[in-house]
Amino acid sequence: MDKPQRICAVFDYTSFLGTSSSKKWTFSEALKSFAPVFGTVWNESVKERMSPEDRLWEIALKRLSSNHSDESNLIELVKLAKREGIEEIKLVMPYALDEQQIESIQSHCEAHIKAGKQDEFIITL
Repeated sequence: MDKPQRICAVFDYTSFLGTSSSKKWTFSEALKSFAPVFGTVWNESVKERMSPEDRLWEIALKRLSSNHSDESNLIELVKLAKREGIEEIKLVMPYALDEQQIESIQSHCEAHIKAGKQDEFIITL
């Protein structure tokens, strides 16, 4: 009998930082601000067709901030991933996390982080 497939996502934090600083409104965000009920229905129908990885990216663009520390952003990212049902994140960073950052993220999120190759980390939720 086959095991159910784990829901995994790749999150490139370097790309996120570049994208978040130049973020523009999407059609659904504009729609939601002018016609909240229709915007919510629109968002839900679009969300159903998105992969968990794409949903995580979209939510991260709304909830994380380049004005916050990387550590607090990563804690929030892991919490968002849990809410989306993601069980594992391959996190690509512009630099390596130090041991104190890893321990802090793990304790705040009840997750396990192991270093991958170069500046990649596997976060198991």
